[in-house]
Amino acid sequence: MTYFNILLAGLFIVAAFVFGISSRVSPPPDPPACAVSGIVDGDTVDLVCDGVEFRARLTGFDTPETYEPACPAEAALGRQATARLRQMVTGATRIEADIGGTDRYGRRLVALSLDGQAVARRMIAENLAVPYSGGRRIDWCDRLS
Repeated sequence: MTYFNILLAGLFIVAAFVFGISSRVSPPPDPPACAVSGIVDGDTVDLVCDGVEFRARLTGFDTPETYEPACPAEAALGRQATARLRQMVTGATRIEADIGGTDRYGRRLVALSLDGQAVARRMIAENLAVPYSGGRRIDWCDRLS
């Protein structure tokens, strides 16, 4: 390689940076703008993200059933968890949804945060839920008796 070729290559590199023709890494896309359009139970909501509405199973936690609970204690705590989730959503100014795949019922799996706080963490801390990452669920009636 001649001195001229080295000089020319160096000038090209400088010009690329000065004039912005170097390849750039794109920033990650913004998460979709989402709103909660309904509360189904303590760990299931209806979401509208970028104009598309869908049912979402919130991830990271499990709450007692309100639909066909196995005992009165499960039903009562399930209603309490649902009311608390509704209260948290109503009071939130910023909703963030990390949308994943789907569960066996066709619901989207979503890690939901409200005003920068994970819903799963809050529900567990308030003893309205237990940690859950799939698989067999706990027997709420045994836990509550």
